[in-house]
Amino acid sequence: MSALLAGLTLLIVGDSHVTFKDSLLSILPDELTRQGARVVAYGVCSSQAADWVVPNPNNGCGAAQRVDDEPLGPPNMQPASPPPIASLIDKWHPNVVMVVLGDTMASYGQESFSREWVDQQVKTLTYTIGKTACIWVGPTWGQYSPRYGKTDARATEMAAFLKGEVAPCAYIDGTALMKPGTVQTIDGIHATPASYKVWGDLIVNATVPLLQKVKDGGTLTP
Repeated sequence: MSALLAGLTLLIVGDSHVTFKDSLLSILPDELTRQGARVVAYGVCSSQAADWVVPNPNNGCGAAQRVDDEPLGPPNMQPASPPPIASLIDKWHPNVVMVVLGDTMASYGQESFSREWVDQQVKTLTYTIGKTACIWVGPTWGQYSPRYGKTDARATEMAAFLKGEVAPCAYIDGTALMKPGTVQTIDGIHATPASYKVWGDLIVNATVPLLQKVKDGGTLTP
């Protein structure tokens, strides 16, 4: 174990990309605890940003939590509401909150997504996170499938829109970390274990300098 991030507590919240074994729920805590951080992760499948402020039960496709690198059990497959971010901050006292959200607000399969609605979603969450340092990880590439209708064009559009929305969170653009066509998926959105590993490692590489900055007393405000 490295002491690089020792003394730092990171709270991760997100959608299905942070809910299942071999997803980011495996990769991010494993790698960041290896570098000395305390990591608490909560994933709720299909959750949107404001659901983490005013809890809203999802469609039951899964919810999970993990502390540090503890063994991963099966997710809770019952309809679940995300725990309110304010209560999680009060419970864990994180130095940094990491939000992994974007795909669930992109309205894949529809002609467009509502920028006003996404703005409200994002601002509701960032306002509640408040003065706690924050990192927002946007969506990465997928593959088109009739089930979800995700396209590179919409992923690009959502990623670019989020970049201008998530302040004061620092933004990590998932589409900038990997090249189009390099993410293999099982259903168009959810990556294969191998692609999650690549994406997760790249997120860690982009995140560690930001976490070090917070540890050293710096700010992530743009």
